[in-house]
Amino acid sequence: MCRNVAVCLRVICCLAVLWLAMAACSPPGNDYSEYRRIPSEGWLYGDTLVFVPQLADSVASGRLVAAVSHDSGFRYSELWLEIVTREPSGAVRRDTVEFRLADGFGRWLGNGLGAHLQMSDTVVRPVTLVSGRPVKVRHIMRADTLRDLQKVGLFFLPDTGR
Repeated sequence: MCRNVAVCLRVICCLAVLWLAMAACSPPGNDYSEYRRIPSEGWLYGDTLVFVPQLADSVASGRLVAAVSHDSGFRYSELWLEIVTREPSGAVRRDTVEFRLADGFGRWLGNGLGAHLQMSDTVVRPVTLVSGRPVKVRHIMRADTLRDLQKVGLFFLPDTGR
């Protein structure tokens, strides 16, 4: 038991303020990230990757970031992706993202260890996502099958209102 009531009340108040400060610093809960593995046989032109973000709110606005992971056997210096979302109004939105994977001298760009490299890029415009509504990603390269890609991912970074 607390012998001095004033000291106990100060401790309780300090703990309450600390708890509120920590709760205010927690993420808003609308962030999302997920990767899809690409089969070892390659990514066929007609294969669409489907991501289904589950957000804390039913609708959230922010930035959508696409990421790719490949190894040094990838044959192209760039990769083009089409990302399809549906606005809350139901309007379909198609964004094209170009990943420049190598410079003009053939040196790989991006980050990674050894032969495995990763790169990410923000989709150009701000996006509004509806929780549970699919986001579709497909490659729009001229090749029918892309080999030596390992993963494709999506990240959603919600607006913080600041």
